[in-house]
Amino acid sequence: MTFAEVNGAQLHYERSGAGEPLVLVHGSWVDCRVWDEVAPLLRRSFEVVAYDRRGHGLSTCPPGQGSVHEDVDDLAALIDLLGAGPVHVAGASFGGSIALRLAAGRPDALLSIAVHEPPLFDLVDGRAVEPCELTELRAHLSSVAARLEAGDLEGGARLYFDRVAQSPGGWAGLDLARRRALVETAPTYLDHYRDPDALRIDLGDLAAFDGPALVTYGDRRPPFFRRMAEMVSAALPAARSELIPGTAHDPQVTHPGAYTRAIEELASRRAAGRSAMPAKPKP
Repeated sequence: MTFAEVNGAQLHYERSGAGEPLVLVHGSWVDCRVWDEVAPLLRRSFEVVAYDRRGHGLSTCPPGQGSVHEDVDDLAALIDLLGAGPVHVAGASFGGSIALRLAAGRPDALLSIAVHEPPLFDLVDGRAVEPCELTELRAHLSSVAARLEAGDLEGGARLYFDRVAQSPGGWAGLDLARRRALVETAPTYLDHYRDPDALRIDLGDLAAFDGPALVTYGDRRPPFFRRMAEMVSAALPAARSELIPGTAHDPQVTHPGAYTRAIEELASRRAAGRSAMPAKPKP
């Protein structure tokens, strides 16, 4: 096992393959094992770095209220520490939000960026009547947090995977070891819920990164996920949004081949130069 001392935390990471470096950033509750299906495919084209974010998997978590800003700082520091920059970065769910913030603050660290369904719900809220699906989702998240705050870590994790993530088989479909790992991660998720910046981003800041970018979404999720993807894509100078058919929130698990092709195509667009990027439509 390999660890890096980063911003007061010990981050566990795995590094393998050959080619330009690609750093994988996982979402909430899970750890770097969420990339196990797709990593072998990505290693055909990249040197892949998958790590456990602070408070997840084998990585430690210093005491105190955590924030998305700490995760962004960790990612930047890990890239610098490994001497891997600039790198391609792919982030799923909350990992996508972290990757986007890195693109805004440290564009020099990135070759390209690919994010899948970053949960930036505050982008949708307030621009129009909030979609009923989002209102329902926020209610579920509030219920999850209430259970966690009451000390019912397993109950909160169960509710999340049955009502929010809607994973195939839900909580009942997870083995005992996986359930135990999720319960151990529950306090870190509660930090995310309490963080006022976790579900928002300043779209204007994304103009700082003008490299190739891809924002993907699935068609087994409520329509507001597509809307968020389109808003983020429009804010990045050289980005496009793209559907990965048949997927929900974790295409790297359920559709590793399609996910790999999307990442490889993004890298190939960079290699071909900015002239290969589709022109942005005028607003």
